[in-house]
Amino acid sequence: MTNSLKWLVLASLANLVGNSLGTMLALQYDLTGDFGGLLNGQDVLRDFLTFKGTALSAPLPFLLIQLGLTILALQPGRSGRIGVGGLTFVGAFYTVAQLGEPIVFRVWSPGGFDPAQAVVLFVNVASAIAMFVLGIRAWRTMRASVPITG
Repeated sequence: MTNSLKWLVLASLANLVGNSLGTMLALQYDLTGDFGGLLNGQDVLRDFLTFKGTALSAPLPFLLIQLGLTILALQPGRSGRIGVGGLTFVGAFYTVAQLGEPIVFRVWSPGGFDPAQAVVLFVNVASAIAMFVLGIRAWRTMRASVPITG
């Protein structure tokens, strides 16, 4: 296993933990998702179990897909490339999705600062960015190690 792949898997696991903690906080404080003011979440649990997610976490189906991609990334050959490519996409997608939530501005404003929410938000964004960057590195490493056939 290459270093870039190892770090990609660790970033994905950190992201899964951050999203799990984010789900718990969202359920506790009724933090519905509202990406860019477009989602208008109504019920935190329902939104988490379906496809909207919460203000601090991706929806459960996405997290299960991410877990599957993380396991695939550890496999050799084509399966590993699918996993790495998928995690790279997920990292980019999660970064945009999390930064599009209004909670980002609220949590970092003086009147709305909440330490637990701020830490989860930071972990989620940082690990998503890491997944994207490390995914690109792992992909390049995998491509460079593929033998040239002619």
